[in-house]
Amino acid sequence: MTRILLSVRAAGAEDSRHDQKWVEVADADVIRRTIAQSLGGSHQEGAQDWCVLAYEGLPDFGPHPDLDELLAWLDAVDEYGPAFEALWATGAFGRVLQAAEAFADSYQGTYADAASWASHTLALLGHRIDAQTDLDAYARASVAKGRVRLMPAVDGGIHVFWND
Repeated sequence: MTRILLSVRAAGAEDSRHDQKWVEVADADVIRRTIAQSLGGSHQEGAQDWCVLAYEGLPDFGPHPDLDELLAWLDAVDEYGPAFEALWATGAFGRVLQAAEAFADSYQGTYADAASWASHTLALLGHRIDAQTDLDAYARASVAKGRVRLMPAVDGGIHVFWND
């Protein structure tokens, strides 16, 4: 389950009283309606009368997230899985769409280890692999030369991404 803990200024509250409510992240319009109903029409344009206090099943998008970004992140995770989560966790992307495009362009797969990736890649390139082929050295050289990025997979193994 993915949800956020919303803190919304109570309708008609002149003080700093806020209502807190867990809201499932499934539809940005539903979240917006929940906020609007809680504000009870007391919202002033440009005012930040609500914030997110906690995330469950999502990375932290800060106290005032773009709700459409939350849903885009969920869509990307549904489509690409844990490898996308690993790429997003690097913090190299400001927007989910940017990260999803980079993922689609650069993701090579998840492998048991760097030697498995090297074996697969060399075979695709038409290289003959024999007992003398040092697959680990090929993988280390590819990383050192900036050709690929290896990221640990949560359940073991590695995710491999080409660097542009």
